[in-house]
Amino acid sequence: MTLDPALRHGRLKPDDPQDNYAAARLIRDLTDQMNGADNYLLAKHDADQILHPDLGVLARLSEFFEAAAEQAQASESDEGWELHYRFADAASTLTDLRDDLADAPEELRGLGPSKPPHIREATTQKRSASPAPPTASARPASPPHGAQPPGRHR
Repeated sequence: MTLDPALRHGRLKPDDPQDNYAAARLIRDLTDQMNGADNYLLAKHDADQILHPDLGVLARLSEFFEAAAEQAQASESDEGWELHYRFADAASTLTDLRDDLADAPEELRGLGPSKPPHIREATTQKRSASPAPPTASARPASPPHGAQPPGRHR
């Protein structure tokens, strides 16, 4: 198995310590893509990179912590077993989070063909600088009266 060249130890900017973390760079780039998504199909694709049940980042992170748990257990020391349980708990938490959000990419896509709110707001700001008033369709839709704010509900 060969290592993805994007994950090789190397620095993009020698003065920036965060560039020593190749996986973090990839996540940062994905976050930038999500922030720049100009439609919900692209946003769904970006979310799926994290949340895909088998290939997404959360699934891979869970596998990483399972492997780390096995490494810690192999020491056969009390400290190793304690670390094993902490890593195993982390793997379980990530798996639960992935399961909680399994439908989120499709739900994101289902929000419609329109641009995400941050793009609509930028469009509204550009239009308000021009002589013509912004149209009602350029404003973000408000949630229905009495609707709960988005968030994680258990």
